[in-house]
Amino acid sequence: MVRAAVFVVALMVGGAVAGSAAALSPRVVSLDYCADQYVLGLADREAIAAVSTHADDRHSYLRAQAQGLPQLRDDAEDVLALAPDLIVRGYDAGGRASVYYQRLGLETFELGFASDFDDVEAMIRRTALALGQGERGEARIAHMRSQLARAADGPRLRALYMTPSGLTTGSGTLMHTFMTAAGFENIIAEQGMTGWVSVPLEQLHMQAPDVILAAFFDGETAPIDSWSASRHSVFRRMMQTTPVIELDAAALSCGAWFMADEALRARQAANALVLDLGGAES
Repeated sequence: MVRAAVFVVALMVGGAVAGSAAALSPRVVSLDYCADQYVLGLADREAIAAVSTHADDRHSYLRAQAQGLPQLRDDAEDVLALAPDLIVRGYDAGGRASVYYQRLGLETFELGFASDFDDVEAMIRRTALALGQGERGEARIAHMRSQLARAADGPRLRALYMTPSGLTTGSGTLMHTFMTAAGFENIIAEQGMTGWVSVPLEQLHMQAPDVILAAFFDGETAPIDSWSASRHSVFRRMMQTTPVIELDAAALSCGAWFMADEALRARQAANALVLDLGGAES
């Protein structure tokens, strides 16, 4: 009887521990590629019920980790069929989808919007806690801080950020913060521009950058059949005469810890460029 009682108690305790672990690690689905990055990078793989249909696209940084996982559309019927404990979404300006899922009795978590690395850090911490992975989140934050500290080491260069559509950034954006963190002076911000703007080609000859940071020139997102500033003769000459650092677009598509890895890579490329130019001049 005593053994039986001990066995029953052990089962009860084991069940309570298992239940507690399940509560800390909810069964989760992500509904867009930015949510995918956070779920893939923070949740246990066995806790991921499904990722979005964009999780293995080229612009998904953690696409390799998405291989083999079920995918689903942002569709209520598909989500309901999986009965997840938690739905992770990217920034939802209207909030209507989240309200809809909540009415269906499904818990949702919205990543939020990041305009600088402090915001990214807060997003990592909040999401990690929602996924029951607080320690993993703190490890991501520590790694991000370390990479950003390393990226700050080197000569500052005046840079122009450019996409195939002719879009660039002034101050007040996460991309501007990325450039600053990697040791670049944003020439568009120097002109007093804020937010996302079209490249002012008529001013570039007066604000010649030391380097061009080029992103999304991979053919997948480039507007091949539409006019853009990148097709203009002024910009084409700049691309031929100004050093170009090609950025990994996937590392910039979502505000997350791996942007710091790309900032360090861009800084290392800039340092190598300065060394090469110094060697050529000497």
